[in-house]
Amino acid sequence: MRQMTGADASYLYMETPTTPMHVVGVLVLDPVSGQVGTDDLIDALAQRLHLIPPFRRRAVAPLGAIDHPIWIEDPNFDLREHVSAAGLGPAVSWSELETFVGEVAGRPLRRDRPLWEMWIVEGLDDGKVALVTKIHHCIMDGGAGGDLMASLFDLEADATPAVPPIEAWIPDNIPSRPLHMLRSIRSFSTRMSREAPVALARGASGAVAGARTWLSQRAAGSETRLSAPRTLLNGPLSARRTVSLSSVDIDHVRTIRRTFGTTINDVVLAAAGTALRGYLEERAEIPKTSLVAAAPVNVRVNAPGSTELDNKVSNMMVGLPMWPEDPVERLAVVHEIAQSSKELHSAVGPDALGQMTGIAAPTVMTALARAYSRLQLTRFHRPVLNLVVSNIPGPPVDLYCLGAKVTGVFPMGPLVEGSGLNLTVLSEAKHLNVGIIACPDLIEDVDEIAARFGAAVDELYERALPEELEGSHSPGLEKGGS
Repeated sequence: MRQMTGADASYLYMETPTTPMHVVGVLVLDPVSGQVGTDDLIDALAQRLHLIPPFRRRAVAPLGAIDHPIWIEDPNFDLREHVSAAGLGPAVSWSELETFVGEVAGRPLRRDRPLWEMWIVEGLDDGKVALVTKIHHCIMDGGAGGDLMASLFDLEADATPAVPPIEAWIPDNIPSRPLHMLRSIRSFSTRMSREAPVALARGASGAVAGARTWLSQRAAGSETRLSAPRTLLNGPLSARRTVSLSSVDIDHVRTIRRTFGTTINDVVLAAAGTALRGYLEERAEIPKTSLVAAAPVNVRVNAPGSTELDNKVSNMMVGLPMWPEDPVERLAVVHEIAQSSKELHSAVGPDALGQMTGIAAPTVMTALARAYSRLQLTRFHRPVLNLVVSNIPGPPVDLYCLGAKVTGVFPMGPLVEGSGLNLTVLSEAKHLNVGIIACPDLIEDVDEIAARFGAAVDELYERALPEELEGSHSPGLEKGGS
């Protein structure tokens, strides 16, 4: 047994019927020979479960939710309950795959067993197979996805089987209610007496430092917004989800980054801003101020050989300017805004929210989240953010899974109450894969946003080519970071 951290548990508390807090991923596999089915996936997972211990753990909350839940090694764990065939038919189009992924994303995970599921989708074009994964955010964040891929993937098609563990897996007994209650009271008392004063002191210090940084940035003319404009991207959510999966050339993105002296994350943010500018302008809804995106920041420092996934992530608020109209000039503005946002995020402290969450009362957090969603309180105040834009570094080399070559990895994070759009990108050997998930009650055409994102990258690349050719003769040209 082990105590769930406050950062991990917060995703359980934030979950409501309309905001399931899980991470969805789509892996596209090109089998070298034959087909990849559910039995193949089950056999492969069985060999590697010791490398991903959270997959056999179940969350157990104490009576009355006095303290954070505990993880136990689930005595009823059955791998076959977590792996299924999608059964979509012998020929599956890309749009049918996206529809299926949207349906999967809209359903919550069962709380009475380990919080993950996988589906095999056979029948894609050219004999390809899709592996759709759904993992609760309390288990892992996007940054931990790289650790998960390292456990599930191989560097070659005929890789040697995983080395079995020396010690056998031992399930836990489900704790009795009195024992669990006593343990929770002790843990809560310790947390309040030792952790709470430290968290409150750090939170107050971070708030003061953040306020000073924000005031100095405003005085210098920097745009660091504390609230977002109200747009058609925002409003109460339903449980329905739509999905769009696409890719852009990663070398094109790197060319843009080098030519204009920005970062890859700046290019992603600028392309997202351009896509949404066109989407909103088409509907005569373009706001007068910048959109605000929550950009998750990985703050993990895992020990070598660690097999724990967990959450080590903090959110940085970044403005997505709608002006100037020229996309290259807007990219430069995004770069400046992102720099200011990083300074403010650093001043407040990257783990400030996680520390405060760790000492919060679970019952209060859960009740507030459900009341906020049920009463649709997002209608009565300006949104804190318009969307989430996440950039996850992926493997720079070709990978294999179940003996099949991985030709695409598309990640998608959850929606947060009041914001109907999440755009997540993941880089791999040749592509920047884009996973967009939206609530169709707010976003009427998620494919349009994906197409506009790709067009925005293409436009920046076309503008970068003449600059790069000219700059190749100038050894003094300053290059941007990664």
